Amino acid sequence: MRPNLLLCSAAALLFAGCLTGESYPKSYAQSYCWSLFECVDNDEIDFWLGYDDVSDCREEIEDDLRDSSAYESWRQGDCGFDSEAAASCQEEVADIVNDSSCGSMNWLEWSFDGASNDCAEVYCD
Repeated sequence: MRPNLLLCSAAALLFAGCLTGESYPKSYAQSYCWSLFECVDNDEIDFWLGYDDVSDCREEIEDDLRDSSAYESWRQGDCGFDSEAAASCQEEVADIVNDSSCGSMNWLEWSFDGASNDCAEVYCD
């Protein structure tokens, strides 16, 4: 594992303990996009997802989460936030960089590798 990846993985785990319903969209977007751009060719990301760079990805993922009906239900007090599911989901996405094929994955491989039921249970399980 490259040293910067080890540090980023450790930081993701450390901050996962501080996740709140409000902080989760930004934190998840950071882990998601960092992992995506580490493991998948940038041209493929641009072609399939339309993200020009990590910053563009983070902005869109965070906005999408904040615009979701589950997030809105949480904000209105209609349901809770599962911090354990949030941490597990974020960890699953960040751990993709430890996969031996990271750097040569296509987008579909990356998305299957990062799929976690916990991600669907963060808000309103």
